[in-house]
Amino acid sequence: MRIHFWMKRPFRITGNGTDKEEVSKLELVLNVDSGKPLQTQFFDQIRGMILDGRLAAGVALPPTRNLAMRYNVSRNTVSLTYERLVAEGYIEPRSTKGFFVAEIPPDDLLLIGKRTPESNGPVPDEAHEAVLCFAGEPGGESDRPELDFWVGRSASSSFPLAVWRRIIGRLLEHESQYLTDYSDPAGLQELRGAIADYLGRSRGVSVDADQIIITSGGQEALNLVTELLRPKTKKLCIETPCYVGASMVFQAEGLRIDPISVDREGLNTAKLPDSKRNLIYVTPSHQFPTGATLPLNRRLALLRWAEETDSFIIEDDYDSDFRYDGPPLMALAGLDQGRRVFYVGTFSKSVGAGLRVGFAVVPHRYWSEARLLKARMSNGQSWMEQRALTVFLLEGHFDRHLRKLTKVYRTRRDCLISALRAHFGDVKLSGYEGGLHLVWHLPENFPSAREIQKKARERGVGVYAFSSGAAYDFDENAREDALVFGYSSLDEKQIQQAIQIISELV
Repeated sequence: MRIHFWMKRPFRITGNGTDKEEVSKLELVLNVDSGKPLQTQFFDQIRGMILDGRLAAGVALPPTRNLAMRYNVSRNTVSLTYERLVAEGYIEPRSTKGFFVAEIPPDDLLLIGKRTPESNGPVPDEAHEAVLCFAGEPGGESDRPELDFWVGRSASSSFPLAVWRRIIGRLLEHESQYLTDYSDPAGLQELRGAIADYLGRSRGVSVDADQIIITSGGQEALNLVTELLRPKTKKLCIETPCYVGASMVFQAEGLRIDPISVDREGLNTAKLPDSKRNLIYVTPSHQFPTGATLPLNRRLALLRWAEETDSFIIEDDYDSDFRYDGPPLMALAGLDQGRRVFYVGTFSKSVGAGLRVGFAVVPHRYWSEARLLKARMSNGQSWMEQRALTVFLLEGHFDRHLRKLTKVYRTRRDCLISALRAHFGDVKLSGYEGGLHLVWHLPENFPSAREIQKKARERGVGVYAFSSGAAYDFDENAREDALVFGYSSLDEKQIQQAIQIISELV
């Protein structure tokens, strides 16, 4: 269905000071047979018009009611589209006047406009690749406190055990012959295809199966990408504070590390170095540990910096399956279109860390090299877990599971915020819009985060300062004034009990 609508852009005529309207004819196309939700089609096309300059800053979008009537769709579809565009920084509401295209620096628009999908080499033909065949104690910490806010732990009671048991039973009955076969070190083709489809509809990352490497969790994906890009790197850059696992990988490389400070909007792109051939690690959708979300202008600035300095970006999207306030955010890799961003993801938070399934997304021109490197690192992942996860994704169980978990975790997050406010008043929090943890920034008259952590531990409550292992700060003199709360593995009663104990201590 092809529909035209008129966009009105207010502008001021120089000289007489009167306001008039400039009218531009634009065209949107909806394909009801594509399988792509209408909301996503609206979002992608309007976003594209903004990024390629067809909608300039200050252009007024039509009212939601008018656009819904013209397209014969529900008003809610248009409203949710506008909410997502606002959340990602493309448009802005102006009181009762409506929604207007946000100001985006011209250099950033020029960068995106001239950016074309990566094409430095053809997609590998598997028939001409070398065949890679390789032969190939329960863990856990016993001294964890009873009421533990450790970061990144899933709710064990919410694991889809019944569905998983049925899938495993079917596989053992009908496909058990594959248990004795070697598979591609890059991972099962079907699983890689299912992940590519999920990334396209949920994170705005357009990739295919031959850009994905299945790994043993996100940490191995990070190791893989870092080693892959090591010959092309002269200096490492990383957020500070940052994920401790990333800091360990980078510090083991023996290269100079340039820590980039983080503020309330995430990575401070104004602090990026001018040097060439850098590799930077970032968590833009939910900065770890502060929880900040990198806004659009900084995302574009980061991509422009990578292009100008011949640098590469590792985007760790570790917990972006969960977003409670506002629509999902497009990943940095979705803006990049397969050139400079290497995307790292995991199912540890969404399904279960015990499965040990993660993945890395690499540009096409690095596929063969990454696949060979993965083969040298390991013989590939377990066939059973990969095949079960494939079925879990393709049959729609994963989407239903995420919807259920999102409700559970939102309720626990709300309970934690309410408990903190009830005991401590107007608390300063960050990172609560999504993910599995939030950060409480302590008042100046409070004990240090380390002191509270120690006293709480003595009372059976686990709360964590950044330096406790939850994160790493390259500034050794940084003040310990924030506590990290991973709320996903505690129920509401446990959360309330834990905050009551902390209140008594403080």
